This record gives sequence, C-alpha cells and structure tokens, in this order.
Amino acid sequence: MSIIDKIALNLSTRLGDRLEKDEEEKAILNYGLFMIIHTFIGIILTILVGLITGMIIEILVITITGALFKRYTGGAHASTPEICLIIGIILSLILSIVCRFISSNIDINNIALIGMAIIVFSYYMIYYKCPVPSKNKPLNNEKNRNKLRKKAFILLNIYVILIIILYIIYYILKLSIVKSIIVSFILGIFLQMIVLTNIGTKFINLLDKVFVFFINKTLL
Repeated sequence: MSIIDKIALNLSTRLGDRLEKDEEEKAILNYGLFMIIHTFIGIILTILVGLITGMIIEILVITITGALFKRYTGGAHASTPEICLIIGIILSLILSIVCRFISSNIDINNIALIGMAIIVFSYYMIYYKCPVPSKNKPLNNEKNRNKLRKKAFILLNIYVILIIILYIIYYILKLSIVKSIIVSFILGIFLQMIVLTNIGTKFINLLDKVFVFFINKTLL
C-alpha cells in the first residue's frame, strides 16, 4: 500500500468511526480523501517545480491539460500514486523545456500546422482506442467506455476552441506568453495521446520499473 493510500485509509477510518459510518460509506470516504490528497500533492509539487525552473505557466498548462484528458481517455498507470506523480512531473517538465524552445524558435504558422496534426491524431486515437484500459482500471463495461469516449471528444473540442481563441488573441496582441500557452496546450494533448499508444505504455511501464528498482534499493 502506498503512502498516500495509507494516509487516506487512516483518515477515512478515523473519520468514519467518529461519524458512525458503515464499511461501504468508509470506502467511499477513503476514495474521496485519496483523490483530494493525491491531487493536492500533485498541484503543490508541480507549482514548486515550476517556480524553481521558472516555467510555472508551461508546466501547469501541460499538467492540467494531460491530467484532465487522462480522466476520460485512460492509459498506462504507474504501480503507486507517488511514482505516478513523479513520472507526470518529469514528463511535464521535459515538455515545458520543449515548449520554451518551440515558442522561441518556431513561428506561429508552423506551430498551427503542428497543432492541427496533433489534434487530428488525437481525434483518431479517441475514436479508435479510447478509453485505453489498464491493470488498475480494466474498463470492461461497454456502456461506460462509450460514456468516457464521448466525454473525451467533448474535452478535446473544448481544448480546440480554447486554442483557436488563443491564436486570435496572439495575432491581435502578439504576446509571447500567449504563444507559450498555445504550445503548452498542444503538448499537453500530445503527451496524453502518446501515453495511449503501445510505445507510450511500454515507456511508462519502463519508467515505473526504474523508479521501483531505485526505491527498493534505497530502502534496503
């Protein structure tokens, strides 16, 4: 059991006992507390890394874009929530560096072409592959799969609308920060779509094994 799991279980058990909840209600409480703690830690760590590297806007946009997408598209999961957070932050940081490079060296028209290619690829992936099951989330119910796929399409449509609005703002104001946000959105979408592929899944599993190995070595 992970550290976050233990904290959520301990809190939900104590709170459940105090409120005289049954086991089913405690389980619901445990899941809710787990999600709150996991999300809170993720946000704090992401902000800290963003402040330290000076790329807080890029890393936040990439992380939030990918995280919201993952909720509906599924995909590979790390063996523990802690490793999941570490992998997510590392990948978002790498893409934030890529974002800075693209924003500084590639003009907006070429960025638009790259963005359109990624968005078309994303619609393809959602239609044919989403939601992608994992060991922790098998997604066997076809009704639930269709519901998640529909929500993924809706979210991608919202992203596309936001990107178009940002493009218009950029063409009017020529603000470099707007250009960075556009690229961050595109890279956040790209990150989650790559994770859905077989290569992306194998890469996440490899990173997971590496972190598990080093953690076990450290604890020994």
